[in-house]
Amino acid sequence: MSVTMAWTALVACSSFCLLTVTTASLLSGTDYQPPSADDQPLATDDQSQQTLAQFQQMATDQLYGQNQVDSARNTQDITDNSNVDVSHQFHLHESSEWPFPHKIDNSIGQISGVSISKDNLVYIFHRGDREWNQTTFFENNVFRDKNKGPISEQVVVILDPKNGSVIKRWGSHRFYMPHGITVDHENNVWLTDVALHQVFKFDPSSGNVLMTFGTAFEPGTDSNQFCKPTSVAVTTSGEFFVADGYCNSRIIKYSAEGQVLLQWGRSTLVTGEMLVPPYQLWIPHDLTLAEDKEVICVADRENSRLLCFNINSGIFQFEINPQIVQRLFSAAYSPVAGGLFYVLNDKNMDIVTETLAQGIVINATSMEVIGQFHPKNNEFLRPHDMAVSPDGTSVYVVELIRSHIRKFVLDSDIQNKFINQSNDSYKFSFNDIMLNKYNVLENCSGLRENSGKQILVIMLVIAVGLFFTAAIFVTVLIYTRTKSIANRKEAAFSRWQPRTLNAADGFTLGNIFNKKQRAGFEKLATVEVSEDDDDDDDDNDLNVRA
Repeated sequence: MSVTMAWTALVACSSFCLLTVTTASLLSGTDYQPPSADDQPLATDDQSQQTLAQFQQMATDQLYGQNQVDSARNTQDITDNSNVDVSHQFHLHESSEWPFPHKIDNSIGQISGVSISKDNLVYIFHRGDREWNQTTFFENNVFRDKNKGPISEQVVVILDPKNGSVIKRWGSHRFYMPHGITVDHENNVWLTDVALHQVFKFDPSSGNVLMTFGTAFEPGTDSNQFCKPTSVAVTTSGEFFVADGYCNSRIIKYSAEGQVLLQWGRSTLVTGEMLVPPYQLWIPHDLTLAEDKEVICVADRENSRLLCFNINSGIFQFEINPQIVQRLFSAAYSPVAGGLFYVLNDKNMDIVTETLAQGIVINATSMEVIGQFHPKNNEFLRPHDMAVSPDGTSVYVVELIRSHIRKFVLDSDIQNKFINQSNDSYKFSFNDIMLNKYNVLENCSGLRENSGKQILVIMLVIAVGLFFTAAIFVTVLIYTRTKSIANRKEAAFSRWQPRTLNAADGFTLGNIFNKKQRAGFEKLATVEVSEDDDDDDDDNDLNVRA
């Protein structure tokens, strides 16, 4: 039985090894070659092709972040220089199609604010014939030139993003010193006026005022008043934040209905090397929302930093403080490419430095400077505000010079690598991606046939392995049970067999009562054994009393 069992195990192992070798040869032969990433068959449907390729690319390449920066250092994907400068990898160039340096028209004065609608239209807020100088306000922050009346020009101008042509104007005879403009997700227009110390919400169609906050020409510190408010940021839920601004240095959060929810921040004039706490602000000049990261970020102008707070609680989250920033006038955020912060720096005229008045691109994950941009042959002149298009490909910068608005566009290779790819992939749901993967298999006969062969071989290997495993198990089981039965029979036979005596012993009564030779069935004595004969020889018979 042992020999049979050994031969069975040997045959099973040999067959399994032979089958494994055959399978490996089949898979490695010319009949089947796994498709590589370069010649991956794609479906005939264009969207399926793009989605699968993008899905695979996203699985291997992360969106532009720290890893991309490190990769660019090694592979020089963006620039051909031998020494790659990380701070110049995310490059923007000034648009040749934009009308600058030619003025849009002579009626547009200092442009203090710019914002982009969800329709990609460019909104600017300008001051007409007004300029803000040292004599514009009294020491108590009250506007001096109230008697001049409001600005007569149409101070809100809508521009075509392609060529800068004027689409629409409105807002005459209402404002005294425009500052910030924000177009929310419903195209409502939010405006701040530092002379009026007020914030306004306008209907996008009629131009009528929907909400007004603050008291005209009266600066204040309570929750119902402002002192030179600078900027507004609106969430998709309708809640909004106001930067109150030049005097109070605080941030106020409102519900969609206009009720105060919370506020934080106080003024500080701390300068030099001393660390400034995050809740001490020195002119919060602009606001930007990063809702995907749940933060509201403040351009703390004179403290040269971008501070980000939790969008719900106002708790401080992190600070971005590039060393190349002196006065941070504006900030914008784009969720594309993993998240990008754009900040606008101006020089401090009281400090001699080589720092440029320029725009800076910061990775929202690694907090590294990954790009810088400025006019073609020079730096910005008094830059004041900036905005990023919804698709993240264009940045608009306004300067406090009459009719100066510049457009910058991401280089095409940057767009193709990080922007277009991520934008296209977001158009499809997970179910669409899975359906497209099945469509790829249906439209690729070679891939489908090879996949069928592979599945068949795998199933065959599994079936044969299970068969031989079961055979070995049954063989061992039968052998074990047979051996157990034989042992039990032999034990039972030995137990019931009478003891056999030698012929020389004969049959004597002494053998029956001999304690040393007692075996099998023996009749017990019915009378007592005498204790007086204990010293007698053991070979003598026992004396039995009558």
